[in-house]
Amino acid sequence: MSALGNEIADPGVRLVVVIEDEAIVLAGYQMLFESWGYVVIAAQSADEALGMLEGGAIQPGFILADFRLRNGQTGTDAIERVRQAFGPDIPGVVVTGDTTVTVDRLRLAASEGMPILHKPVNGRQLQELLTRSFKS
Repeated sequence: MSALGNEIADPGVRLVVVIEDEAIVLAGYQMLFESWGYVVIAAQSADEALGMLEGGAIQPGFILADFRLRNGQTGTDAIERVRQAFGPDIPGVVVTGDTTVTVDRLRLAASEGMPILHKPVNGRQLQELLTRSFKS
């Protein structure tokens, strides 16, 4: 898991927050995003992510969260919590492998500016989302 240090206070740093409660999946996202040149905060919950971001010199530029997290939390909730702390315009995407997620919940996430990606996630599609997010 990453933590922010003074060495990344550069405003050109592209910070991605990943919230995923499965450690192996979280590590995979972190390695993938770091290989693309992003700085990553990898956390298993919104609380953990916010704790790691506390006092950080840079704002997140993108949030990826798994739809179903521990303790009844959802990825949409996690993204909203980070947005409340750092600004409502941070792009976010929800990832799900759950086929029981209702259409209404997917529509709600999309209406809140959170596209839904279904597992297995297409790396090219994810990279395009990140690239577009950091250009704006």
